[in-house]
Amino acid sequence: MNDRAPVIAVAGIPGAGKSALVSALASRMAAQVVEYDQFQTLTRMSVREIEDWFRRGGDPNEFALIELIDELTRRTLKSGTEMRAVVLFETPFGRLHRGTGGFIDLLVWVDTPFDVALSRAMLAAIEMFSRQNASGQASEFLAWQRQYLLNYPILRDMYLAQHKAIIADAELIVDGRLTTLALADLVVGALRQRSIPAYTNRP
Repeated sequence: MNDRAPVIAVAGIPGAGKSALVSALASRMAAQVVEYDQFQTLTRMSVREIEDWFRRGGDPNEFALIELIDELTRRTLKSGTEMRAVVLFETPFGRLHRGTGGFIDLLVWVDTPFDVALSRAMLAAIEMFSRQNASGQASEFLAWQRQYLLNYPILRDMYLAQHKAIIADAELIVDGRLTTLALADLVVGALRQRSIPAYTNRP
């Protein structure tokens, strides 16, 4: 970590509050944000494809993620003689994916009850669709939501397996039911305790 920018990973199941926490942290420090979903198509896979992947063992290392690894490399390298700002890495897999997990200096698991996370994920999807205001896509959206809920028992098993594996390797576990501000305070405090330079804007 001495010759590159530190990487703070925020992980959790869908709807845990990862994006809100990363956004809150980014507003408090000089930080770069890297989002897993911008580089990997898991969130754009059908529920059936995700189910098949999980039945094969749900190994995130099936995904090479070359572009994401390149992006993390670029973001963490020094810029000339100056160290780059801390990287906030939003990821569903923590250190389970070896290629990206090797960058992580502090892994934060947002521990949110499954019912709360499910309601948040559904609400986020509804709000995104509402903003798009695309009435022609309504039937497609409803069909996806219906299939997601029909398959949720299998998806829940996958989330439980991920939870068990990732949380065991997390340096910081936070309660996802807390306010986003309280969660950000906990993460910043953990960075200070570990002497990870976060360049915070607030005392």
